[in-house]
Amino acid sequence: MDNSTSWLPRVQLLMQQNRPALAVDELRRQLTRDPHEPVAHTLLALCLLDLDQPTEAQQEAELAIHLAPEYDLAFYALALAQHRQHRSKEALAAVNQALALDPTDADYYHLLGSLRLESNQWQAALQATSTGLTFDAEHAGLHSLRARALARQGRGAEAAQAAHEALGYGAESSGVQAQAGWVALETNRSHEALGHFQEALRLNPESEYARAGLVEALKARYWIYRTFMRFMYWTNSLSAGLRQGLFLGAWVVARFVRPLLPLYLAFAYFSWFSDVLFESLLRFNRYGRYALSEAQRRHSNHFLLLLGVAAVAGGAALALPTVAGLPSLCFVALGLLFPLVGTERLGHQPTQQARSRWAGWALAACGVLSVVLKLAGIGGGFTNLLFMAFLLGTLAYTWIFALR
Repeated sequence: MDNSTSWLPRVQLLMQQNRPALAVDELRRQLTRDPHEPVAHTLLALCLLDLDQPTEAQQEAELAIHLAPEYDLAFYALALAQHRQHRSKEALAAVNQALALDPTDADYYHLLGSLRLESNQWQAALQATSTGLTFDAEHAGLHSLRARALARQGRGAEAAQAAHEALGYGAESSGVQAQAGWVALETNRSHEALGHFQEALRLNPESEYARAGLVEALKARYWIYRTFMRFMYWTNSLSAGLRQGLFLGAWVVARFVRPLLPLYLAFAYFSWFSDVLFESLLRFNRYGRYALSEAQRRHSNHFLLLLGVAAVAGGAALALPTVAGLPSLCFVALGLLFPLVGTERLGHQPTQQARSRWAGWALAACGVLSVVLKLAGIGGGFTNLLFMAFLLGTLAYTWIFALR
């Protein structure tokens, strides 16, 4: 064997055996001998992704592209790294370049379909999977992705069939089992979904995707959450314009048909707080408490703390009506629930999450300062202005978040 490529079979074997750390060591040794080897840089990027180091993986992929601008796998590795860092636009550009260089690779279509699915472009995701399957009809990931796209379009029977086909090709894959779980969940088969997620976690106990699905399946045991979830899946099958029109129309109708206003308000609050509310309930479930991540438990603690402050302040305001500031404290605690939950939901969009966090801190500053001044007996125009700024700011936050 040519000494210049003698390292490649060893690296490929380590990658097939799911031993990325050892593969990284081998690749780094090779790159000390030949730092201009694009294949080594590309494989190193893929191994670093397996080790959850997307920033370093991106650097290696970009270096490989610099060394070999026509190397399609390097663009695919770059797309994966960008995707892992929630940079959908950059990932889409990279995978499209990979497909331009090699339009027959099913894995590239799988990533393209995943990006389309995450952007709520169901038909585009379906088209990507269909094209990919023409090149590899037994690609389990593409069948799984096709099932998800069909489920999001409300085509439950076809989605179930596609998920069954995916399991026929990749039942021992944690990702395929998790995708089957999500398809079952989105087509109102929560008990079946639970089994798929449990199997996915058995195959890969570290799968965050399967763990998140398990939490959703456990929450779906509550009929009210299950009903709401079905409605949300239906609205997600609509275009962005139709969704906005639906919610704006419901608000207008509720404004003019007074008996519907309490129902609309209940729906609005539930759409904001259903996830964290039922995740908090899962903490009292013997299985659910272990399924929740540390971040979810921390988020639940913050939610319950604010809810508790609101309840205590509201009760104290009723018992001690002469104490100024208690009603305001109740409203501030309830109002801060919106940026708390909104910021948590934006975890996959770091830039928007940072903006949401700053908006939340600004609202908290206005609200808390107005309460402190009222409790200190310092009323007047400035205090009222602060409280009004908090109320209007919270209202603006909810509308901006809902219509983004």
